[in-house]
Amino acid sequence: MVNYRLVHILSLCVAANGYIALLPSHHVSLKTSRRSTQLHSLYENHPHWHWPDDSSSSENYSNEPIFYNDFDLIAIEQESDQFWESPSAKQLASSIPANLRPTKTPDTTISDFLNTRISQVTKDSRQLLKNWRNGHTKSYGAFTINEQYLLNKEENKEDDPDSIPFDWVRRVDIGQYPRVACGSAHGSIFVADTTSKQVMGAARAVHYSEHSDEYTNALDEQLRQYIYGEYDGGGVLDVAMFGKNIVASAGREGGVKLFKLLEDGNQAELVPQGDVQALIPLITGALPIVVTCMKFDSYGRLYLGCCDGFLRIVTFPQDFVFGDGADLDSQDLHVTVVPHWSEQAPSPILSLDVSEELEMVVTSHVNGNVCLYSMKEHEDVYNMASGRREHVGVIGVWNPFTADESYARSVTFTSKESLHGHKHAVVVGGGNGEVWVNDIYPEYEESNTGEVFVDEYVQKFEPNHVGPVISLCSRPEGLIVSVGHDGMLRMTQTWIGLKNPKKATPWPLYGLGGYKKWIGSICVDDEGKRLVSDGMDDAVIVHDFSAYEKKEEKQ
Repeated sequence: MVNYRLVHILSLCVAANGYIALLPSHHVSLKTSRRSTQLHSLYENHPHWHWPDDSSSSENYSNEPIFYNDFDLIAIEQESDQFWESPSAKQLASSIPANLRPTKTPDTTISDFLNTRISQVTKDSRQLLKNWRNGHTKSYGAFTINEQYLLNKEENKEDDPDSIPFDWVRRVDIGQYPRVACGSAHGSIFVADTTSKQVMGAARAVHYSEHSDEYTNALDEQLRQYIYGEYDGGGVLDVAMFGKNIVASAGREGGVKLFKLLEDGNQAELVPQGDVQALIPLITGALPIVVTCMKFDSYGRLYLGCCDGFLRIVTFPQDFVFGDGADLDSQDLHVTVVPHWSEQAPSPILSLDVSEELEMVVTSHVNGNVCLYSMKEHEDVYNMASGRREHVGVIGVWNPFTADESYARSVTFTSKESLHGHKHAVVVGGGNGEVWVNDIYPEYEESNTGEVFVDEYVQKFEPNHVGPVISLCSRPEGLIVSVGHDGMLRMTQTWIGLKNPKKATPWPLYGLGGYKKWIGSICVDDEGKRLVSDGMDDAVIVHDFSAYEKKEEKQ
């Protein structure tokens, strides 16, 4: 006599929507290419875990975790379809919620569900892209950095010499949304949650500012003009955030300071972690290297654009990057200086961007150059700086500002799906208000010529910005957001990978106004739903392009 047993299979159908289907089936055999793992004890007390006794079996069911297979199901073969017509099976099925009851063809049910889910995700993605292109967004001030100042003012403490002064936002970056970091005109660093609209932690007056004589200003006057033009709001030069709690910032005194947000229940503190020592000269009295721009990648590596024209990469210990502790020894930091293109003298870097898909970094320079670096760890490429094949180095140089000798103020990567695959480009904004885009072709690396930029694919945005293009960011499908000292955020659609790009020049979509001329940075979150910026005095602004979609769903 066959000893029937009930085998419970937990199938993680689609993690994207958090749906978990618990599928019981009778006497099934699994063909799999992956070994089983143990079900977590979280399900021990599940209300439907206590299955009724089976009189045909001498064994009792327990609440102990059992084994299941979570991936790579190749086939599920039912050995007895007639079992589900038996009285015992019907009694068993009645104790299971209707949405969790098995079918005779679970593979078909799962397939249908997956297809439905894919269709819904595709629809949502298209609607989100449409919102971006049409300017359908909910815009609001996410938080103010003067929360403590306003509280003191209500309590009549603003005249206290030790009270916190009114401050202005200078530079902003997104970590793991809704976490955002920003700097200030008084040299302070803040981490906030844009959902709760509250500052979680602050490190005050940690950088040079005109309001404090604690630090020495190492920023050259000419370089200051390149960075800020006629509108210098003072304070922090740049800020970068990784994950929920790691922040790096650069000030006018030079070097880079590191911070970590430590949380304990409802309490949080932004704890200083020291400086990147490799940027501080050993000669007494010498000023640290000024860092003008920075960005983290998804592995926690920090890329620095410096005033000496060199790109640097800071690698942190993994336990610091992905752990909760705050024990960082500056001696554990590894700093790599990337070789420079040797045909010209190094020119100060003003902006940079990182493409992990291409394993590339792009920088913009005072002399108008746009330099493309390869960061492939397992493949050598032609390095224009050394003339040899190496895994890190300059593989392409492009300068669209040779006519009027303008400087390249800002730069970003962009990408778009096309009939010929996933195509990429570099967009650069100049000190003269111009914005240019040029397709890049990674396969050109193998030619040993370094020609990743192709002149016939260069296109210019129209119209120009008024004043320098301070910041650029991009969203997939070729959407570019640019901002200048005219206080206008412009959305432009680019067309990448076309065989004849002259037939489809960049198409201006719309602008988002109301900003002050001191706007300094814009960025898009990893989900591609929100645009975050400074430029509104003491507040960080969020444009949520998914909010319009949610509003329609409620109607």
